[in-house]
Amino acid sequence: MIRYLIYVDHEKTQEGELSPGEHIAGRSHSADIHLTEPDVSGKHLKLDVTPEGIFAENLSSHGTIFQGSPLGSRRKMDDGDVLCLGKKVEIRLNIQEESPTSGDEEKKTVIPAAPPPEDADDPDKTAIPRQQAAGDADSRSDDRNKTAIPGKDEENSPEPQQISTSGNGEEIQKTDVMRTRLASLEEMNLLRNADRKRSTGKLFKYILGGIGAIAVLVLLYSLKSSPQEVNLTWPVGSDGYELGAFTDPGSGGHKAGAFSLAYPSIKGKTRVEQKQGRITINTWFGKDASVPLRIIFIQKQSIDFLYKERKQVFSSMLSDLQKENKRWNLAQISDVFFIGSENGLPCLSVEYRREADNESWYGEILFFRTGDQAYMRMAETLVSERARGQNFISNTPFLKFSTQYLQGHWEGNPDYKGGADTSVMLDEVSKHLAKQAPFEWARTYLLLQNTLMESVKSRNQALMQNALTQLRRLRSMQTIWYNSQKIQYYEANLKNDHQQESAVLELCKTVFSSPDDLRYFTLRRNVWE
Repeated sequence: MIRYLIYVDHEKTQEGELSPGEHIAGRSHSADIHLTEPDVSGKHLKLDVTPEGIFAENLSSHGTIFQGSPLGSRRKMDDGDVLCLGKKVEIRLNIQEESPTSGDEEKKTVIPAAPPPEDADDPDKTAIPRQQAAGDADSRSDDRNKTAIPGKDEENSPEPQQISTSGNGEEIQKTDVMRTRLASLEEMNLLRNADRKRSTGKLFKYILGGIGAIAVLVLLYSLKSSPQEVNLTWPVGSDGYELGAFTDPGSGGHKAGAFSLAYPSIKGKTRVEQKQGRITINTWFGKDASVPLRIIFIQKQSIDFLYKERKQVFSSMLSDLQKENKRWNLAQISDVFFIGSENGLPCLSVEYRREADNESWYGEILFFRTGDQAYMRMAETLVSERARGQNFISNTPFLKFSTQYLQGHWEGNPDYKGGADTSVMLDEVSKHLAKQAPFEWARTYLLLQNTLMESVKSRNQALMQNALTQLRRLRSMQTIWYNSQKIQYYEANLKNDHQQESAVLELCKTVFSSPDDLRYFTLRRNVWE
């Protein structure tokens, strides 16, 4: 029997019994356990009474407290457990197990009763009336040989006794004492053996029943599928490690100072196809690798990219995709965001939905560029899995960049008209770097940017390598100076010196004035790395 007691402000307000099945507690008038407190939801708590016990499950965004912690998923309750709903309501459970009625009653010795009287027509048996006076032995002995006359004195006489006459004329009177005689030793042994067999049979049945129940539970557990992931993640192997691999898009890979394409790699289920300027990876994701995932990497090269804005290049590449397949539905292009640390890698993205291979696909396109090369990485899954896979696709770049690549990253300058003397520009860069003057770093980067554009146009690899070396040197100086300013900022913060904090912050904003640098946004949001 399961009872519940409701306390409001530690005063009992109601109680009742819970029958097998589900019971809802809340303010709703349709709730099985009706509560009136304002901070209790309409359907706040579910109590499920099953043969395995009583289980509680929170249904409210206000939460339910159990043993000092929020009640999460479905949980089994024990006798005396208390569930707190809102600030005042407590539900106390009183679980009383009914004492089982034993089917084995106290074993009693069975004494066989005397056989019932034979048919009255038997000539060898004569019924005589029982004497009324139990102590009159003479009268009883005198009447033994008398034949009872039917109908005579029947109203005043007790039930007649029977006298059995044996074949040799010997008569045996069956008295009440004979009917209640003690069992013999042989009969007692027979009874004990019978009881022992019954007990053994019951025990054997109980054991078989228990084994059968365990077998059924094991079978149900083995057939029960694992709960679905709310948010799909990277697939995991039997050893607990994530299953993944890298492929080189043609730049040498992250180990050679460039970047690699990263993807879930499932043995026997992942296919990688490489064509000119495009890589297509068909694979699976989710912990058990049960959801299809397609990754497409596209790269294009054009000297025109040097003179166009980042978003303009991205839009033109999206238009080329739509020409290949018109069944696209593109969202709005995002604002710039960064991958990596220090100066970071500026990127753009856009969500999309398209029809391909007789399926509807949802995905996200990530865009970035370096010099005259532009890249798009598409990651998509079935629209039916969008709710579970969107976070994974949006938060996973599927790219691994080397530090050398990020430090040497550069993009074209749409305002540069060309024709400048590269030797003069590099000479000025060397002077700025030698002075280590932070206020000249913006000018230094602009000179290097123009020099790199000239090296691309003239296909002068030596000039490009020289400019990239100077660019990495500049980025290294910026990192060291930025970290020193961050230390000064934290010291001022510890001393509660707001004036010094503000001075350091404004100085850094002046030095890092390019929106193509991650530190530009970090400083203006006042969120130091």
